[in-house]
Amino acid sequence: MSVIIPLRKWRTADPAIPTGRRCIARTEQDVIIDGRLELCRGMDGTAWLRFQGLGRNIIRHDPNDRSNSMAEGIRNLTIHTKE
Repeated sequence: MSVIIPLRKWRTADPAIPTGRRCIARTEQDVIIDGRLELCRGMDGTAWLRFQGLGRNIIRHDPNDRSNSMAEGIRNLTIHTKE
C-alpha cells in the first residue's frame, strides 16, 4: 500500500526523509517522470532531491528557513511512502 506525503509535511521535512521513495512528477511540458529519489547535498548546506539515474532535480531544500520547494520546471509531484 502507498500513501501520498501531504504537501505540508514534505515542505518542512528533512530532505533525507523522502530519499529512496517513489516520486511521480509532472514537468511544465506535461512530461511525467516516475522513479526513486536520491539526496544530494551542497557545500553551503543546500540540498536537493533528484531522480536516481536521471540527474533531474525535483525538490530544493533551503537550510536558512528549513523549507523545501519544487525545482524549476516541475508543475506538481507526488511522493509515495510505505505504511
